[in-house]
Amino acid sequence: MEWPHFYPENCPPAEAKPASGKIYRLVRNDPAQAEDFKTLFEKNPRWSTNKPTTTVCKSCGLSVYTDLQDIKRLKDRYKRKFGKHKIAEGELDAKFGMIQNTPSKEESHHTWWVPVRAEPWTVFKVIGESKEQ
Repeated sequence: MEWPHFYPENCPPAEAKPASGKIYRLVRNDPAQAEDFKTLFEKNPRWSTNKPTTTVCKSCGLSVYTDLQDIKRLKDRYKRKFGKHKIAEGELDAKFGMIQNTPSKEESHHTWWVPVRAEPWTVFKVIGESKEQ
């Protein structure tokens, strides 16, 4: 699998697994677009200056959740930042890269590393806020 040129060495980490299953991501657009899948590193490369390699690697991935309730809580907790974002649901398989559970405040938080030429927005659909698991 070919990774973007800006990924540091050994990124994704050895602990990451092939992407698979249903995941959720906050997006600005409906339908989801390429800009909804820009990493922190792509948006602000200087943010990673003088950070440990593991932190830089995580900034090269995308934040996603495997539990719908977790992403709803995130959106509610940070209304100022994410209030206008929408929840999108996607079904991944190995061609969409590697994924690793990287719990933060929510246990189902994962970091997802997307390979070159993948178009993740093509498998994501914005869902209604009232959708249950």
